[in-house]
Amino acid sequence: MVVARTITLLRSHSIVAELRISKTLIEPDVEMIKANATLRDGSILYVSEATGEGWREYSYHWQIKGKLVKRWDNAPHHKDLPNFPHHVHEGNQVMPSIDVNLTDILVHIEAEIKKH
Repeated sequence: MVVARTITLLRSHSIVAELRISKTLIEPDVEMIKANATLRDGSILYVSEATGEGWREYSYHWQIKGKLVKRWDNAPHHKDLPNFPHHVHEGNQVMPSIDVNLTDILVHIEAEIKKH
C-alpha cells in the first residue's frame, strides 16, 4: 500500500514536475519505495519509505542546488531528542520532530515555495 500511495501522491501533486522511482519492493510482509521528485522550483525531494507489520521507516530529504534544506527521518539515532526517533535536519542542526508522512512534507514544502 505504501508504494502505490506514494507513487499516486507524487504523480498527482501540483508541486511535482517529474518523478523518478529508483526502487520498489512489494512482499506480503514488507513494502519499500525509493524515489525522487523534481519540484516545480527546481528543488528535489528524495523519498524513502518502508513499512511492515508494526513498523515504519521514512526519510524525506529536500534539497536545492545540491544543498540540504531539510530532512525528516526516523533513523534510530539522536536518542536524546524529544519524540525520538523522529527528527529533522536543517543545515547542520538536528531538531526534534513529530511522526510525519509524505502528505505532511509536501504541504510544508509547498508553503515554503509559495513564500519565496
